[in-house]
This record gives sequence, structure tokens and C-alpha cells, in this order.
Amino acid sequence: MCLTSNEMTLEVEQLYREFKPLLTSIAYRMLGSMSEAEDAVQDVFVTVSKLDGIDIEHPKAYLVKLVTNRVLNLMKSAPRQRESYPGQWLPEPVIEFDTESMPLESVIQHEQLGYALLVLLQTCTPPERAVFVLRESFGYDYAEIAAMLDKSEAACRKIFSRASTKIGHSSVIENETSLDDSMNRFIQSFSQATHTGRLDGFIHLLTDDAVLLTDGGGIVRSALNPIMGPQRIIAFFDGIAKKGAFEGTWQPASISGQQGLLLMHNNQIVKAYVFEPDEHSNKIRAIYVVSNPEKLTR
Repeated sequence: MCLTSNEMTLEVEQLYREFKPLLTSIAYRMLGSMSEAEDAVQDVFVTVSKLDGIDIEHPKAYLVKLVTNRVLNLMKSAPRQRESYPGQWLPEPVIEFDTESMPLESVIQHEQLGYALLVLLQTCTPPERAVFVLRESFGYDYAEIAAMLDKSEAACRKIFSRASTKIGHSSVIENETSLDDSMNRFIQSFSQATHTGRLDGFIHLLTDDAVLLTDGGGIVRSALNPIMGPQRIIAFFDGIAKKGAFEGTWQPASISGQQGLLLMHNNQIVKAYVFEPDEHSNKIRAIYVVSNPEKLTR
């Protein structure tokens, strides 16, 4: 049965309302940029709206395949863009104070390595990122992923294995409660240390190989290179503290589905801090600081 133009428009609008949160979340996890994710989803629905009639037996799988392949094409140009980026590039944080009210958060939910996982995914190739996100974050089986990417199930299994090895991520976190406790302890210790000026008060909560990455986007002054080791991290924080870098108030928040801290000044977010826990030592092995104002609008 052929649909009229108005019927097709209504059907596309219904698909958009129903699947936009899921598709945006998938695209965001692969890209690390919400604006690019939204553009990718918009492009997919523009494509769908131009089809000569819609006869999709499984619309969800069809749309996920379209957006995944759209994102894979976008990621081909990402390395060139990142090469010209001033300093460290970190994913755009999606910040939410009330996690019950945001559609994306209803898809992401609370995760131990929400934002940190976005950072780690940047070490993977586009196909590895796609397979890992679809499998680990959204629970698709290998047959479904193979159909979406036009690959064999065996190939998808190998790709997922390579991605997991690069990320150093286990799909089963046995000590989840312990990690929650260590994260809360570190967040409290960090905010207290910056308030009192005794910045060495949380050094014992860092792993020996801890790293600090900051992203000011060339707009806000930040460290251009990674800062390695607890002593150097503390020295860096001590140096910027003397320049007023911690002036303001701290606000806990969900940052891309993970616990984090926001530094607020005049009711504006000036920095987002996210901590990556070590699953074995219950310490922090990475700190990510985003101060690029263009990435703090979500």
C-alpha cells in the first residue's frame, strides 16, 4: 500500500520521536560529541524522509544500522580534526543534575566508567568503537551487529576482543560496590582538598601511574600534554590553585552517566571533572578535566 505524502511525513515523525534518544545515545558514544551525534541522527531521518515510501519490518534495527554507518563515515575525518585541536581532545560531557528528567540519561543510566569509557574508546578504530558500543553498552548480539556492519559474526567477535584489550575493560565488574565507595571517597577528598588548599590530602588515592588530561580547546588555558604520576598531578593542581583556578563552588553531577564534579562560578559551569577508577586497586588512575566552554553547554 502506497502512503500519501502526509502519511509518510507522520510516519517519519513517529519514528523520530520513538527512536531519537536511542540513536543519539549510540552516535554520542561512538563520536564523543553530542552536537555531531545529533547531526548524524538528523541526517539519517532526512535520508529516511526522502525514501519513496517506507516499508520497514524492523524499524529499530534499520535505523540503528543507518546511524551506525553514518557515524562510521564521520569518524573517518575525526583523526584529521583532532590533529589540529589545541592540546588534549576530550569527549564532550553530557551534564545532568536530575538524571530522571533527561531522555539520553534514561538510555545511558548510571555506569561506573561512563565518561571514562568514552575517553578510552578514542584509542579504538571506528569499527572497534562501533562493535564495542553496540555490544557492551546496548546489548546487541553478534548476529545483529554483523548485519548492521555487513560483517561476519566471527569478525565482530574478533573486533570486540581487540577493542576490549585496548580499553582494558571487563564487561563484569565484580567489585562494583567497592568502586562506588572509592569514587565517592575520592570526590569528597578532592573537593575538600581544593577548598582547604591542602592538595596533597588525596594523593594516596591515586595510582602510581595516574594521569591527568585537560581540555581547554585553546579557549581556556590548560595543560597541552598529559601530566603523569601523582606527584606531578598534585604539583599541577597546586600551581593552578595559586592562580585562583578553584575559585567557585563544587557541584556533584552525572557526567555522561558517571559520577563527577562541576566547578561553578556565577551559576555557570567552568570545569567538569571526571575520575576513572582502577578496578583492582580501588584508586583513581585517570582524571579528566574539561574547561573548553564550547563543550560545557549540555
